[in-house]
Amino acid sequence: MSLSTTAFEMGLKAEDEEFLHGMVAQLDETIRKLVAEEKELVKKIGSDRVEELLEFWKQELSEQEELFFKMTLDYWDKILIRNWAYSKRLHHTRAEVGRTFMKLNSNRGIDSKHE
Repeated sequence: MSLSTTAFEMGLKAEDEEFLHGMVAQLDETIRKLVAEEKELVKKIGSDRVEELLEFWKQELSEQEELFFKMTLDYWDKILIRNWAYSKRLHHTRAEVGRTFMKLNSNRGIDSKHE
């Protein structure tokens, strides 16, 4: 069950909604920090290597190319890939919270029409 389905089905209390607003603020701040970190890592690693890492990240390499490529990964390469993975998870969570608010607001609109 997703975050949005659970919160929507249970009905949100004021403190639940406050928690979600806080969560959004934390997620947004963390995403901003990751974007800044990514920019620094890209400078450090270089654009050519970043292009190679993107091919690896997007799984565009053959199985044999991937095996060889993994042997060439250094510390900063792995940090950038970790950054991308963490950023992807955070964006997914942020979208789920956004959908929760949309459903909540939609439900409130329906409730107010029936009053």
